[in-house]
Amino acid sequence: MPAYKTLYLVIFFNSSNIKYDIFICIMKKDNLPKKLPVFPLSNFIIFPKTTVPLNIFEPRYIDMVNDSMKSNKLVGMIQPKTPKESIHYDAPQLHEIGCMGKIISFKETEDSRLMIELKGIIRFRINNEIQSNKKYRECEINFENYFEDLESKKED
Repeated sequence: MPAYKTLYLVIFFNSSNIKYDIFICIMKKDNLPKKLPVFPLSNFIIFPKTTVPLNIFEPRYIDMVNDSMKSNKLVGMIQPKTPKESIHYDAPQLHEIGCMGKIISFKETEDSRLMIELKGIIRFRINNEIQSNKKYRECEINFENYFEDLESKKED
């Protein structure tokens, strides 16, 4: 009769957001997405390990959040270039670096807006924009220079 050993995995988190912490612990560079829906938002930035509330009201971004909720709950936040720097006003050029976040809270309001909380995970660089029939934008991305964002370091 074979001998069986029991392995117990115990994880302790010093955080109020355990679901996010578990996600980050299992998020390895091999599981990072190759493409990401991006939300260009002026005068707004998210950093890894920070949480921000967002009020989503534009139909294209409501579609983006709903699609993301059906899959991996990941969204890329990125700054659009200013109109002076961009030649396309309805789809402005994007800066090269953004931050991928995970939707950790989702609520639909009575007037059909979405209130979400987005937790920053890791910075990314845009390789190129993907042309599609979706109302929102998607990009092929890479995380090459930003893997340290996944490490959990204790801040001083």
